[in-house]
Amino acid sequence: MNKIRSFAIILIFGLFISIQAHAQVHVGVYNSGLFSQIGVGTDNEKKYFGELRFLATDLLDTPLGVEGMFHRNFKRSDWVNLHAGVMLGVFENGGARVGLPLGLTFKPIQEHKNFSILIEATPNVNFDIGMVGFRGNIGLRYTFRKEKE
Repeated sequence: MNKIRSFAIILIFGLFISIQAHAQVHVGVYNSGLFSQIGVGTDNEKKYFGELRFLATDLLDTPLGVEGMFHRNFKRSDWVNLHAGVMLGVFENGGARVGLPLGLTFKPIQEHKNFSILIEATPNVNFDIGMVGFRGNIGLRYTFRKEKE
């Protein structure tokens, strides 16, 4: 059953990304202490954007996991974006996680706005172990944009 849930989440967010064919794509690498994540998503400069994050860890016996995130930008400027959203995650051992991420995306180099730094806090519930937690992420993002014609 857990493989079906994982496939469903990947399919839903894959469709979300495909539907926005005109949108650019961003990739990111995030770290929250023990665990790292690799993400791919839609243009994070839009009012709404989505992202899939895959657990990337070198710890033994850690179940593989995928998280689908849907964000809304509340403030967008040349230097910083403030966004919040919903996170749904599943793990290969059947575990599930739900969270409410709140993030700041900084664009520190004016000439290279495609490069950004993410700082994110996510209160979450891990149903696998029945625990409420708080995760902090910091990471790097790069957005691949089409050249303006």
